[in-house]
Amino acid sequence: MTHRRSLITDILTVQLLITGVITIIALVGLTWTSRAVIRNNLNYWAEQWAGELNELGAPFYRPDHDAATLDVERFVEKYPEIRQVTWYRPDGSVFTSIGNGGWHDVAPAPLNAATIAELSGKAGVSPAYLLREDIERDRRFRLSGPIWVESFANDGLFDVARSTTTKVDLLGFVAVDIDFSAYHAAFSKNLALASVALIGLLFTSWIVGHILLKRALRPLSELQEPLSQIAQGTMEVAFPATRHKETQAIVTALRDTLSTLQKREQHLLHIANHDLVTGLYSRHRLVSELDAEIEACAANGTRSAVCFVDLDQFKYINDTCGHPAGDQLLRLAAQQLRDSVRSDDFVARFGGDEFVILLRNVSRPQARSIADKVLAQMRSISHVEQGHVFHLQCSIGVTAITSGRFGTHEVLAQADMACQMAKTNGRNRVEFYNVSGKLNERMAQDIHWTRTIRHALENNEFVLHYQPLMHIKTQAISHYEALLRLKTGRGLIGPQAFLPAVARFGLMAEIDRWVVEHAIRALAEFTRSGSRLRLSVNLTRFSFEDETFASGVRSLLREYDVAGDQVCFEITEQMAVRFAAKTDRQIAGLRDLGCLIAVDDFGTGYSSFSYLKRLPADYLKIDGSFIRELTRSKVDQTMVRMIGEVANAAGLETVAEYVETAAAMSLLEKYGIDYAQGFYIGRAVPTPFDSAEPEPILATDIVQ
Repeated sequence: MTHRRSLITDILTVQLLITGVITIIALVGLTWTSRAVIRNNLNYWAEQWAGELNELGAPFYRPDHDAATLDVERFVEKYPEIRQVTWYRPDGSVFTSIGNGGWHDVAPAPLNAATIAELSGKAGVSPAYLLREDIERDRRFRLSGPIWVESFANDGLFDVARSTTTKVDLLGFVAVDIDFSAYHAAFSKNLALASVALIGLLFTSWIVGHILLKRALRPLSELQEPLSQIAQGTMEVAFPATRHKETQAIVTALRDTLSTLQKREQHLLHIANHDLVTGLYSRHRLVSELDAEIEACAANGTRSAVCFVDLDQFKYINDTCGHPAGDQLLRLAAQQLRDSVRSDDFVARFGGDEFVILLRNVSRPQARSIADKVLAQMRSISHVEQGHVFHLQCSIGVTAITSGRFGTHEVLAQADMACQMAKTNGRNRVEFYNVSGKLNERMAQDIHWTRTIRHALENNEFVLHYQPLMHIKTQAISHYEALLRLKTGRGLIGPQAFLPAVARFGLMAEIDRWVVEHAIRALAEFTRSGSRLRLSVNLTRFSFEDETFASGVRSLLREYDVAGDQVCFEITEQMAVRFAAKTDRQIAGLRDLGCLIAVDDFGTGYSSFSYLKRLPADYLKIDGSFIRELTRSKVDQTMVRMIGEVANAAGLETVAEYVETAAAMSLLEKYGIDYAQGFYIGRAVPTPFDSAEPEPILATDIVQ
């Protein structure tokens, strides 16, 4: 785990660094300023000393040399900064020299010619001295000057006004070595002591500031644990009490955020577990409940039952009165189902007009009694819509849960098959699943197909073949439909052989995802090879039950760098109408990505043209039942021509499936149909533009 520094330490460290830098700058400035002031003062005092040079030159002109020297020694002793006084003859040689107190310098050296000339020029002029600083030895000065006597050229008694010239007699030179380093050393010592004290004060203030700042920021530190709990997903978090308004504002904001997140999580959980139309539990939640119930029955030796309820003739209500009327009837049916079962039973909408009831801890007679009650309650529903009276009936298939022998999908398939048997036997009745006979054989086949499909999904044993769509006017082919094939030891198997079992066992959504991903991946490969194609992909209603389907397509398009308009998703007309609430949202999301939408099997519904204005489609694929007999049936010709005219008025392009002859092709061109697809155009092949015959397909009921 990465060690993280304290915010308090960082703040105080930055503060200390800034203060330290400012302090150093201040000390450097103070030192420089002090040195400049001291130097100026020393220069001033050195100039004052220049006035004493004549007195210091007494040994040159007083007859009593010893007395003159003694006077100079007494004078020098009064000023401890005078280090040495040296007298020089006019030629620069040393005349004599005396030191002050404890000074013991080496014998002075004679003056050089340049210094002699410069000092000689100072005789009789002002200022009559030279001041030099010894750079190598800081704070030492040498004050030197000439010693001379000056007299009038004549006595001037009779002609003073005209005789003002004076005579200068140079006696020698005197030099005073002055040392102010003691003053500077004392100043430097005091400055060093002050710097140490200041540094100590800085560290003391840092420690005190750390304590005070830590105490002031303690409310923020106390929020660390609640924030950690929130990050781990805990919603029930206790926040510490605080007296500061800023911290209180943070706590209030966090509480409001948690409250909003809790409401949103509850809403999302409700959406994930409930059907939006009926309010019943969703198919996803049903699977979880069945998993738990099967495990409980196996562990406790109890018995439960599953009822598969399918509303009879429900599609006529949608076709006659529209989708809103169908939704209203579904809500009435859901309410009747809830009222017909016990409080601890579980009711879910399986999809469309299908419902599933989990009856917990029931015997076979009890399950029969509850199913009969459901049947009677549903018969009692009468719904009036747009002047039509609808009596709702249903078929119910029941299967028992007695052990862990069958999994959730197998149990649902059993109940579904029992429901299909009820429909076959006349509808509006209850049938129990029978594990013998043809039903058992069908169940075994379904389980076999389910295991085969799961293995194929896990081991990537599916392949895509591509059937061309030809633009009739230009004869160009740049659009293909991706068709699913399953690889087996006997060759390729078409989807109609296994899709019914797959649908009953809830694997269609996984197959849809596989097809979509591999179709987009294939488009990326075709584009890299220089062919920009468009692929049509068939979708089932199970894809639209996944709220993340559109976002998943967006991720795939980005991952493989494929444009949205290269993908055309095909949905059947009945699915677009029957599941409009789900398909409309998903189709809107796909169209936002630039994807195209085709309505397959168009013309088979009861109100195809009435829904045409609402469907957000780009293509209409005319159902093959109108194309197979096109050259012989006037009704089919009229229907195809009408679809072409209506689609053209709506700005949609049309596709005719099952085109197998040149005569049918000619009629389609005459009726203004845009695209043709079928064996006359080309069979499904492993690679676009491949004219070779495809591998043999074993299933005889495969869609082209």
